[in-house]
Amino acid sequence: MKNIISSTNNSALNDIDVIHQIKHQLNDSGWVLLRGFDASLPKFSELLKQFCNKLTFDPAREFADKSSQKVNAGNEPVGLHIENGNTPFPPNLVAFYSEKSAKKGSQTTLCDGLELFQNMSAQLQQTWQQTVTVSRRLPSQLWRQYVVNQHPEVSCVTEVTEKHLADFIAINKHQRGTINADDSLDYELDIQPCLPINETDSTAQYSFANAILGPSFNYEKPNYTFQNGQAVSEKLINETAELAEKYTQEIHWQDGDIAIINNKRVLHGRRAIIGDLTNRQLFIGMGY
Repeated sequence: MKNIISSTNNSALNDIDVIHQIKHQLNDSGWVLLRGFDASLPKFSELLKQFCNKLTFDPAREFADKSSQKVNAGNEPVGLHIENGNTPFPPNLVAFYSEKSAKKGSQTTLCDGLELFQNMSAQLQQTWQQTVTVSRRLPSQLWRQYVVNQHPEVSCVTEVTEKHLADFIAINKHQRGTINADDSLDYELDIQPCLPINETDSTAQYSFANAILGPSFNYEKPNYTFQNGQAVSEKLINETAELAEKYTQEIHWQDGDIAIINNKRVLHGRRAIIGDLTNRQLFIGMGY
């Protein structure tokens, strides 16, 4: 597989040549797998700093260290998605470190959204180039923790006020939120399901890059609607997912593997885990 970089002559993850190869693969195909290196959670965190000026975190996940979080999404298969695609600030890059791989199943799936978009019919391309509104209810702890992660004036959920939420909402004109009596938040976000590969190029190619096909393991399942009020149908989602499967590759994890993914281009998911979850220890890091 061309996307694999293997350790040669005891090369280290932070060697200049290795970093150069990673950047080349990310630019060429949007993802890369590092195999055979002397990897560990601290080394994974250090590698993230080579690519991210700012790290971001999911409020629903448990921390593994200051730079990464634990991945736990049950045993069921996980649909293709970009990480945090239903938030106003999805990270540019997402990385995974498999400290202990599952014995059966659990392959990470990868689909280049650029290739997927190029192989859509003209009608399907046009459909997915419409603005889509994501709406769902977020429990108090989750929306408050997300504000903590984004707002410079608060450091814990008990400090978050309605003003802090209003400050956060104002950052992005495409989002709206209303607090309910039980302190949950009715949240809406307008997204573009297809993103330009190069935002500075007026003739940019587009990638199908969003979370519409993906999971809601730690969150209430969102509703998706087009700007005319029409719901995004299950038929449309299934049609797109079936097409994506034709262009999907799998990572069969080995202990110590690290995958780095362009989160604005490549969708990822997971096949079902077969057997005991304790046979799998996977960590995630992401940022800009």
